[in-house]
Amino acid sequence: MNIKTLRLAALLALPLAACTEESKDSGGTTDGTDGTTDGTDGTTDGTDGTDGTDGTDGTDGTDGTDGSDDGPPPTLYEQLGGEAGVNAVLDVFLGNVVEDTRINWFFARTDAGLLKSQLHDQICEATGGGCTYTGADMATAHAGMAITDAQFNALVEDLLLALDELGVPYALDGSQVIDPLLLALVGMQADIVTDPDGSSVYFNQLGGHGAITAVIDLFLARVVTDARINARFADAIARDGGADLRAKLIDQVCQATGGYCTYTGADMVTAHVGMCISSAEFYWMAEDLLGALDDAGVPYSDFFTGTELGDLLVQTIVAMEEDVTEECPPT
Repeated sequence: MNIKTLRLAALLALPLAACTEESKDSGGTTDGTDGTTDGTDGTTDGTDGTDGTDGTDGTDGTDGTDGSDDGPPPTLYEQLGGEAGVNAVLDVFLGNVVEDTRINWFFARTDAGLLKSQLHDQICEATGGGCTYTGADMATAHAGMAITDAQFNALVEDLLLALDELGVPYALDGSQVIDPLLLALVGMQADIVTDPDGSSVYFNQLGGHGAITAVIDLFLARVVTDARINARFADAIARDGGADLRAKLIDQVCQATGGYCTYTGADMVTAHVGMCISSAEFYWMAEDLLGALDDAGVPYSDFFTGTELGDLLVQTIVAMEEDVTEECPPT
């Protein structure tokens, strides 16, 4: 995490009001003891020519008739550059997110255009731009995603990188135009993050999407060189180099362990019907999975009793045996 993100995270400990409270002037200029309002210095007794005859009677245009009224001050949305300015930040920010392997998988099936539109409207509404955000509140929108503090901070980093790239100044102390927006984002963390340290959801305990992806890659590397079963995967690998199989395995394990993924493949019975996979072949595949866990440094116990981190994952896979295997008559 870079120093800018650390500074933003530090603000979580500060009440938002502390960043916006107006400073108090304690210099004694309004208590009447400095002689500026007691009339004793001759500045308000009417003897110095301020009796209205010197042009301060409203005839010099100070009565509002000279058109000096500039209207209301610009909104924060206008100060940010309006629609064009906000969209410019969103374009770079979302581009950063797409390239960020720590969090980009959250958005794998997201409608990018709709996401950008909703983010714009949310920012526009919050900064006085006159828009109406019609999306869900933050707690509802992120329910079930098991987002960690580390993932939230990664998102913040991607936003700060976008501001840096566009030359938009920020100080995280309320002194820059965009600071209130960043402070508002900080205020949303409690609604967005539901597994702060990654200890509550098994998916996060395993190390999240990156760790599961690594295990699947190690598993497939073993399978394709395992002469006992690699013929079973030949067609899938020939179609697209195994990309679709890989993606479905990652989603399947991610979903099964409580991660924010959706497995879109067929159920195990339908996917393997007619393949006549034997119990021996299934256990050879399970051996390759155990080898992948060894390669990844994920511990498991001898009988998968739940005492080690990898036990529940192995139990989940082994439980599929009945749906995957099929005893067929000899040909």
